[in-house]
Amino acid sequence: MEQYFAYEKRENGICILRCYGSSAQVVIPEKLDGYFVTELSDYAFAEEQDKEPENTSGYPCICGRKLEKLVLPKSIRRLGRYIFYNCICLRHLSFYSNLALIGAGAFTGCENLSELELHWLEGRSCLCEILQDLKQKVTVDFYREQTGVACSLFCRLVYPEFFEEAVENTPARIISTQTHGMGIQYRNAFRNTQVIFAEYDKLFESGKYNIDFINIVEMTVSRLRYPYELGEREGESYQQWLSNHLQKAAEIILEQDETENLRWLAGEFVSQEEQLNLLLDEAKRYKKTEAISMLMDLKHQRFPGKKKRFAL
Repeated sequence: MEQYFAYEKRENGICILRCYGSSAQVVIPEKLDGYFVTELSDYAFAEEQDKEPENTSGYPCICGRKLEKLVLPKSIRRLGRYIFYNCICLRHLSFYSNLALIGAGAFTGCENLSELELHWLEGRSCLCEILQDLKQKVTVDFYREQTGVACSLFCRLVYPEFFEEAVENTPARIISTQTHGMGIQYRNAFRNTQVIFAEYDKLFESGKYNIDFINIVEMTVSRLRYPYELGEREGESYQQWLSNHLQKAAEIILEQDETENLRWLAGEFVSQEEQLNLLLDEAKRYKKTEAISMLMDLKHQRFPGKKKRFAL
């Protein structure tokens, strides 16, 4: 993947002004010319800038609709103002929690940014600030890095959407903003920039009646599959709901081709052969050949049929 950068050296390190290349996926290096890359400039990925840097790479600028995925290194501490302005095709952002400063309007127009990959470090986190700017449903994958050990996914949280509405009080000539949807409540389950998992999970009792069914399935499977700091009572609530809606949950997972979620559901969640048969019937109904094969193998492993005996 060929990538080139226009940048300038500043007091604290390298600031990237623009990125050029032929791919819609950008990986920012930790160092350029021996210096740490510490920030991305204002409007770095916006369609237009007031003053474009000179492009000597021969490749087009990766900006606006051309950006789909961005991976940031641990060294990045600042994102400039309106850095992703109208990057409506940006769907995935990978970053470290030590990102310290995010400029105003950074995510304006990023209505399809729905996957956040957070590499969790000790100390303050920027996650809450980013989520507050994203009104759509967002899935956050938490990774922990340990010395000498490959980073591993240890938690996945789904944040449902919310809406803001401007309401005018004509006599008082005042315009106020009203927020709708439980997504804002989930985004408020933070304290001192850290996720409060117990508060997140308590919202499920209300959320299962007030959030889109597809989102509830994704939230439930994510919390049970990666039960980081999941309390026993809350875990039982998720399990009970999923058991009661197993068929519809299987339909959604099959429609979305979430093979690993289906494998977890069949291999670790269901405990009875009838439940596994239900999943198998749904896979056959949707004509998912790969899923049928996987479920058949699991069925033979978990519920081997009795061997026939013949009297001589």
